[in-house]
Parts: sequence; structure tokens; C-alpha cells
Amino acid sequence: MGVPGPFPSFAGAPDGPVMGREEVDRALAKLAAEHEAIESSLLALQDHAGRRLLEGAELTGVTKDRWSTTEQAISLLWSYFDAYSEALTRARELRSRHRWPTQAELIELTELLCGTAITLPSSATLGGSPLLSEELSLDRLVDRMNRWYAEALGVIVSADAVWSALPARIDMLSAELHRTRSLAHSVGVRPGEHPSGTIWSRSPPS
Repeated sequence: MGVPGPFPSFAGAPDGPVMGREEVDRALAKLAAEHEAIESSLLALQDHAGRRLLEGAELTGVTKDRWSTTEQAISLLWSYFDAYSEALTRARELRSRHRWPTQAELIELTELLCGTAITLPSSATLGGSPLLSEELSLDRLVDRMNRWYAEALGVIVSADAVWSALPARIDMLSAELHRTRSLAHSVGVRPGEHPSGTIWSRSPPS
């Protein structure tokens, strides 16, 4: 199953301390496109055959540990996407108030689009955090999502590759068993019979 690549990184930081109206509009258009790309990537990851296999299997050892971490990462990716969506919604609502935004609105929009406007609880980190909350910019949020997405996808694709290869290996072993039986039959050996002519018993004499 094809899965889209890493999420695009937002690069709409203004040259000056406060974004202008046109800069804000370009940044919002870029964010909207990025939002759609991120959502598509997460949905593809959620629907990946490897993820469904891992979710439904009784895992042990290293695989179990890796999937536990990956499962948490996927859940957090959706939480981060929600935070990203909320920031975009706030920025859109603020921009829609006036055709020509006031200076105060431009300052607030600059903070939303380029500053540390996203606050995450400590539970929204892998392994937790000693901090009660964490403030991130959209850039840093997407960077973290990219890293976790790549790691989660790697685990899922690896599992899918292993399980996908199993039917072929089983078919190969079945074919080899059939060939061996045919060869034995051709030289007069019957199932349960030793080539020397003796019959194998369940408890051979010591």
C-alpha cells in the first residue's frame, strides 16, 4: 500500500517582526494545503495493512515493545494534528474579521502562524514529560510529527514485509515437501517406511 511521504514543513515566517496582509494570506493558503497533506498521510498510515496486522496479532518480545511505542506515537500524531487544525481554524477566523486586518490582528496572526502558539499537555509526548505543558510553533510541531511518522511507518512497513513473505515461504516449503514425497514414491518408499525397508514406529527400540 502506498503511503504519502513526510508531512511538508511550514516555512511562512516573515522577514520582519510582524507579517503583512499578503504574507498572512499566503501563509494561510500554504497551511491549508499542508493540512490536507498531513491528514492524507495519517489516514493512509491508519489504513495500512501492516498496522492492522500488528494491531490484531499476539505479539511478544521486541516486536511487542516496538509496536507499543509505535501505537502511542500514532495516537499522538492524531493529537498533534488536532492541535494543528485548531491553530489553523483560529488563524482563519481572525483573518476573516476584516478585509484589511488591523495592526493588532496582524500581530496576533503572526504569533499564531510563526510563534509558539500551540500548547500541548505533558501527556502529549512519548514517555511523558516532567513539564505540565509544552509550547511549540507550527514548524516544530510538524518537525516532530515528521520524525514520529517516519519511525511509525518504518515499523509498520517492516512488519508488513515479513508477513507478506510468509505465504510465499509456505508455498515453497509445500512444493519442496511434495517434490520429496514424489521422489520417495518413485524409488518405492511409502509414507512411514524407512528406505531400508523397515517400518518406523512411534517408539523405536533403544
